[in-house]
Amino acid sequence: MDSARRVLEILLLFSEERPTLSVEQIADDTGIPVSSARRFVALLRELDLVEENGGGAYALSPRILLLSRSVEQALRIPKVLRPLVEQLSEVTGETALVIRRVGDYATCVEISQTEHAIRLSFAPGQAMSLHRGAGPKVLLAAMGEDWASRYFDRLEPIPPLSERNMVLAEIPDIVSRGWAISASEVDEGVWAVAAPITVADKVIASVAVAGPHFRIDEKRADFIREQVVAGAAEISRSLSTWRS
Repeated sequence: MDSARRVLEILLLFSEERPTLSVEQIADDTGIPVSSARRFVALLRELDLVEENGGGAYALSPRILLLSRSVEQALRIPKVLRPLVEQLSEVTGETALVIRRVGDYATCVEISQTEHAIRLSFAPGQAMSLHRGAGPKVLLAAMGEDWASRYFDRLEPIPPLSERNMVLAEIPDIVSRGWAISASEVDEGVWAVAAPITVADKVIASVAVAGPHFRIDEKRADFIREQVVAGAAEISRSLSTWRS
């Protein structure tokens, strides 16, 4: 299990900003010996998931594109989610995004920015924790309290016990009301609200709107929350219609 986790961690190291990595960089980023990093890279090469890119560096192979196309076909993310996220961003005047769970992480799969300058940690493909932020917490809550408790047991470094207890206590409320809010949990000064996207009663993603806390008063927060919940319901209906 540990070896499988390491292999997946190595794959997630590759990004738009870092398309190539050396074995030494991989070892340094994952905290494993160079010999182990070299062995894991060899396995990924054997599976045709990475390839040598010259100068001792490695890059993801074209086979990864097949995986991304498979995901796209499974949910038709660009065709179904993009217009709805853009509409939600236009109506609320803030950044709208769709977040999915990948194992013990949350990742942004679609985002629509506004003209307002706002810095968010979420970017398409970037892995984030499940216990901080409105969108990730919706995904965590959907897994149930037992799964969430085991998730905290797996985390490294271990978060404060007070944070763990607070998140676990919030899960029943998120499930019952159908939305979650956060303030300065991922980015300082950023408020967000999120609701689940469901297909066949299964939460497959969350849709969220985020913006600077200073310009979102209680009345505007209520309006944004209503739009997010309605947007999540609309996305869910669209996906359910396509799948049926």
